[in-house]
This record gives sequence, C-alpha cells and structure tokens, in this order.
Amino acid sequence: MRTLNYCILTAAALAAVVWFGAPRTANACIHPPKGFMAPIDSGAQRGLVFFDNGRQELVIQPGYRVNTEKLERAEVTDDGVVKGLKSFAWLVPLPALPDSYAEAEATLFDDLQKFTAVGPRLPEDDSDERTLGPVVFADDDEGDSVEFLEAVTAGAYTIQPIKAQGELGGQELAAWLKDNEFGEVDERILRFYLLENYYWLAIKWKSEADLPADGSAKPLQISFKTPKPVYPLKINDKRGEFDLELWLITREAVDLTKSKRFGLVTAEQHDEEMFQKNRETGFVNLPESVRKLADPVEGLKELRKGAVYCYRFMGKDLDAEDGLDLGLLQEDLYFEFEKNIAAKPKDEVKPDAKPDEVKPEGETPKTD
Repeated sequence: MRTLNYCILTAAALAAVVWFGAPRTANACIHPPKGFMAPIDSGAQRGLVFFDNGRQELVIQPGYRVNTEKLERAEVTDDGVVKGLKSFAWLVPLPALPDSYAEAEATLFDDLQKFTAVGPRLPEDDSDERTLGPVVFADDDEGDSVEFLEAVTAGAYTIQPIKAQGELGGQELAAWLKDNEFGEVDERILRFYLLENYYWLAIKWKSEADLPADGSAKPLQISFKTPKPVYPLKINDKRGEFDLELWLITREAVDLTKSKRFGLVTAEQHDEEMFQKNRETGFVNLPESVRKLADPVEGLKELRKGAVYCYRFMGKDLDAEDGLDLGLLQEDLYFEFEKNIAAKPKDEVKPDAKPDEVKPEGETPKTD
C-alpha cells in the first residue's frame, strides 16, 4: 500500500513523518471474494470532503493488505501479485442517499499531500517544492423493511444502495451482507446506523488483472445532500486500530476543538511548532485534480468563486487500546463551523431527502 510520503527529506519532511508515522491497518473492513483463502486487512484510510451550502462531495480511497501468510508460495508471484485476487467488497454508511458517483483521479491524494505539506513554523528553503452515475431514489416506507435501490456502476466500482428500517429490516440486511461477501456487521454498529436512519452503500471494486498483496483502489467520489460535513467513521468500530488522513475543503472556518473529540487533529494541534501549508487559500490555487471534483457540481458554485479553507486532519491509532474508542461515540464523524457562521442552505437540507429529480446518465444532478 502507499505510505504517507513527501517529496524531499527536509526538516519539514522529517517533522511530517513524526506526525503521520507508519500507517496502521484495520481488520475485516475489506472483504475478499468467495473462495479466497487469505484474510484482507484495510489499509490506512484517506478521504476528502468538499462541502458548501448543504452539498457534500465525499471521496474515499480504500487501501488493503493481504495476509499472505495464509497463502501457498505459488499463489504469490515474485513481484507481490496475488493470483486469483481481482476484487474486494466494503461498506460505506451515509446519512443521505447519494445522487451521483464517479471515480476520481488516481493522483488526487498525492496532489493533496503536496499541497498541504506539513513542516516546522520556522521558514526554510522551499525551492523544491467525472462522469456522473445515474441518480437513484427511494420511497420513504415506514416500519421494518429493507429496500435495495437501483444499483450503480462508476468505473471499476459497482454500488448497491440499501435502506433498512427496524429490527427485522436490520436482520435482513445483515443476512444479505453476509451472503454477498460483505462479512458480518457487529450488531451494535448495525443498530447505531439503523437508529440514525442511514443508507448503506455495499460497494464492490473489480480489477481486470490480479492485484498486488498491498495496494489501493482508485478513489470513489460520492455526492449527496447533508446539513453538515460528515465522514463514515464508526463503521470501523472493533475492526482493529487504524489511521485516517482526511482533508476538508469549505468556505467557513472549522471549530477544531469539536473535531478533536473524534480523534482528528491538525498539524498545529499535534505540535505547536508545526504548520500546514495552504490552510487558507483560493479555490483556483487547489491542485487541478482536486478542482475537477467540484467544477461540475452546481451546488458548489459559491465555493468555486473565491477563498476557501483546506484542512488536513490526521487520526492516529483510532480504536486502539490506548486510542479513541469508536464504541463510545454517540454520533458519527461530522464537522462544526466556528460560531456556527457557515452559510445556510437556501432550503432546509434533510439527511434523508430524496434527489429532486432523476437525470439521464452523464448529466449533472439538479441541486438547490
């Protein structure tokens, strides 16, 4: 898998290594296809949140690591490729039904790492420096039920959105996930997301060629309405300690005291002698691969006009014995703005709101 690298080994790079360290993995989050004999651990997670006016673009890049000790020597080539491994499955719970999906550029997170490089506050020589998927929708049925919404394909990804309600709906969902290569979901985690009225994205990623033992898939971009920026964190509870590197781009300053309770800190919070480049910048200054995510999204048009905040967060040893216990979280990860001064959506945004209308494939969804 890719580690959190920097271009040049200056004092800034060394300081960043102290902050980020070596990525830790989480167990049983990524599931291999049926018949594959070795377990797969998920690698350190990387994510990006674009947010403005009730619209969020969430990009997640799943990493993985195959436990090759469970495989015969002949099943792994000399260059680390695992024979017969061409796909994996994973779950993403969200508070709203997405209205589009797309693959993002493979270089996205590397570009973000360079743009938000972490280093000491003292100056030093710095001379080296979407095709949209179809819209899906659902009826808001009451009572115990599980509803499988229209499946969506985005590049190498196949996404099955699911809405489960009530105890029986949760039992049906758990059985379906187990039968379809998504593994078993802890009963407490399942209940948590059912009570929060979340949607489930059952995602499968497939490669044409055999996969290496350590690697990552192309980032997946998911678009949906939400009154506040969110990220699926609690789903990783009791799956082993892991690290999360997460970027948030928005027009308003974030209350960093509130995000810290989710185990996320900025470079400055970790060490007052460190700082992150380009915390306050202009949209036009963002890396091209990053701007491309927001350019076609009508709901982010105000974000594209001027100054933005670009936060780089790191959560280390999440769910470790001496780290943040995800089981104690009463809410999934979300961000609050300073003094609640974030721009309010023109209309009230409800997490479970249905898309306004169904658009033909390839056309940008209508937003407020």
